[in-house]
Formats: sequence, C-alpha cells, structure tokens
Amino acid sequence: MLATVAGVAALSALFTFVPWWHAHGLYVRDAVRLDGQWWRVLTAMWVHLDWRHYLSDVAATAGLLFLAGRVARIREMLLVLVICGLAVQVALLRMPAVGWYGGLSGATHGLALWTALRLLQAPGWSRVIGVVTCVIVLGKVWIEQSWLAAIVFDPSWGFGVVRGAHAAGAVAGLACWLLQEWWGQRRR
Repeated sequence: MLATVAGVAALSALFTFVPWWHAHGLYVRDAVRLDGQWWRVLTAMWVHLDWRHYLSDVAATAGLLFLAGRVARIREMLLVLVICGLAVQVALLRMPAVGWYGGLSGATHGLALWTALRLLQAPGWSRVIGVVTCVIVLGKVWIEQSWLAAIVFDPSWGFGVVRGAHAAGAVAGLACWLLQEWWGQRRR
C-alpha cells in the first residue's frame, strides 16, 4: 500500500513540479478539442497548480487508498481512481465554462464514493465508516451545487475550484461500484 501511495505522490509531483510535464499535462479545453492533444485527458488528474493543491489532493487520495484497503485490492482501487479521473476529463469536455483543469480532486471524489459504498457492504465499524463517508461525499457534492456553476473562484486557493469535476467524479465512482456489483452478480 505504501508503494501505491508513493507512486501516486511521485506521478503527481512529476506533473506538478516539472515545468514541461506541467505545461503539457494540464487539461486545456481548446488544446484537446481543437488541437487534438487528447493525452491531456489522461494526464490532467496528475497536474496540480501549486504545492498546497498537490499536498491536499495527494493526502486525501492517500487517506482514501488506506481506507479502501480495508475492503479492496490495490489494483481495484487504482483502477477506480484512474477510471474516475478519465471520466472527469471527458465530462469536462461537456462543460464549456471550464477552460482548463488539473488535480486529483475529481477522481478522489469518485474513489471516496466507491470506497464508501464498498465499506457499506462490510460488517462492523467498516459499515459505519461507509455511511459517514457516503454522507460526507454526497453532502459536499450537494452543497457545492455544481449544476449551477461548474467552476467557482475560491480566494483561499487563489484559483477557481472546478466543482463540476467533483460531481462528475462522484458519479463515476457510483458507476464503478454499480458495474462491479453487476459483474459480481453475473459471475455467481
């Protein structure tokens, strides 16, 4: 698990702190849609805008990976994180207000909801943690009301927070869980 967290942190650090990787990894709507720079859909989740953004996203992701480790294998968790990250970027292509984006927060919202739903199926305290996590994620997405404004400037961060990415990530996390449940039922 530590190697997985270190890998997520290292990949994010590479795309955040190495200028060339940062410039070519960031999601830029026009570059993707008009110039065919499709790789930005794959890389944007690893790019962060500054060291605070990096630390915040990596810490949240690490905490969720450790929490998910109670009920899932590492491959599953990483697959969900990456699928949610890709789903967020695809969703952003449908949000004209978002000209650029970087960060793990959208994917992390998806991982959080998927983890919470997995924890709901476990016995004991895991179920309680799952309920609390579901309430937190769904409550946060509801309070942010990204359907009213996909992006909102946050003076404490100094940049616009793409709340639409949080909602898209949560929907992707739910979809991953539903698909996993369907596949599990089908195999029985």
